[in-house]
Amino acid sequence: MSIFAWITFFLCAGAIFLRYAITGDTRFLIYAIPGLILLIVLPMTLGWMSRRSYVKAEREYDQKARSYRIGQIGESTRGRTVRITGNVEKVRFRWLNRPHFQLKDDTGTIRVILFTSPAERISIGDRVEVLGMVMKNIFDRRGQAISAVSIKKTGS
Repeated sequence: MSIFAWITFFLCAGAIFLRYAITGDTRFLIYAIPGLILLIVLPMTLGWMSRRSYVKAEREYDQKARSYRIGQIGESTRGRTVRITGNVEKVRFRWLNRPHFQLKDDTGTIRVILFTSPAERISIGDRVEVLGMVMKNIFDRRGQAISAVSIKKTGS
């Protein structure tokens, strides 16, 4: 779950506790406690569903992906399914469960965007393999980015 989901949960739990402490109204808890449970269950369920669909997409992409060096990815590769390997230089937006990674190999750098949390924790300095589709980088109009369905650590 994202940090926003946890903050929302704890704020609502605090407000419910405060309301109950002030009024002593137990009827209010009949609605409030299931609401709190939903604040936990819904984001977890949506995250699970998202990861499940990404596993399915990974199988489909894996069959048609072609290996590229980062420097080979340009406007002509936009829309293609690619597999790249590189070292993680930056990690952003992990707290939103929508991490962006900056990958580098000896031919260049590229932004990799994952719209769900990865299966394993990826950190700066990790060597990873990315499977995804080339798209226009919305943060740098001149460059490309990878919309990833999979990012995995590699041993070498």
